[in-house]
Amino acid sequence: MIRIGLVGCGAWGFNYIKTLGFIPEVKLQSVCDIKEESLHKARKNYPDIRTTADYRELLRDDQLDGVIIATPPHSHFSIAAEFLSQSKAVLVEKPCTLSYHEADTLIKLAEKNNTVLMVGHLMEYHPVVSKMQEHISQGRLGQLRYILLERTSLGKIRNDVSVHWDLTVHDLSMVRYLVNRNPRWVAAHGVSYQQPSIYDLVSIIMEFPGDLFVQIHANWISPIKKRQAVVSGDQMTLVFDDVQDTDKLQLIAHNCEITMPEFEKCLPLTNQCMHFVDCIKSKSAPRTGAADILWVIKATELVEQSLMSNGAKLCWDGNGETNVRDRDI
Repeated sequence: MIRIGLVGCGAWGFNYIKTLGFIPEVKLQSVCDIKEESLHKARKNYPDIRTTADYRELLRDDQLDGVIIATPPHSHFSIAAEFLSQSKAVLVEKPCTLSYHEADTLIKLAEKNNTVLMVGHLMEYHPVVSKMQEHISQGRLGQLRYILLERTSLGKIRNDVSVHWDLTVHDLSMVRYLVNRNPRWVAAHGVSYQQPSIYDLVSIIMEFPGDLFVQIHANWISPIKKRQAVVSGDQMTLVFDDVQDTDKLQLIAHNCEITMPEFEKCLPLTNQCMHFVDCIKSKSAPRTGAADILWVIKATELVEQSLMSNGAKLCWDGNGETNVRDRDI
């Protein structure tokens, strides 16, 4: 039995509680949140779970094998660092941290203490995205030419991070998973409508070797909800629409013939949690571990710097107008 603790029991944290409850080899031992109403909801629905307002109680629990951190992004680094220092396996929600330096520090802590550090890049555990990656790796699309990702809705307006730290992290992690190479450059434009310095709308452009062009658009002010990815090659195109209940994935030939690829029917969060458990048991490196964390944080920092530089193209290799560095990525 793998014993897990959860730090952060808000709306997304509660999804973890429900998901872990369906994994037979997992015992959710403790839940922590600073809000009593969140803990009350957890106790009401799951009477056997221990609850606390102090995450340090989980640090002192020698029975815990790992912890999931689903707190606001600004707290990820400090909380994760404490658990990694105690050799606890850590799954931290996206974004892993709010800087490359912090992410690199956590990775070194995990390596030093021989434990697992994994980030919740949920889309990499989506069965449709896995099927897309399979088609791409098999060469069915031909040479990749163009990728468009859109993520919009009238969502919760955050006051702690901009939309690129909240939403486009999903899409950047998908790009890394599907493309598996570094871009030449990154550029971004955005607008702050609701709050100064908090971007509500962001458009990102990335150019990759081989004439691959990637566009990402995200906002939380549109009345139309979109969760769509278009991946086009010189032979075929994949279209993923995660808003649809059925027919989420289409494979379109250049003669406009459409097929619906079969994919595994399972929930991304369940896949992610099961992978975390497997990594704890085997002490193996997670799919969304060190390299994935650093790539996505580096890309997001470049987006941030481009936004503050009026959309400047920033080179990935460090020869452009940026000081973000690589660490084996």
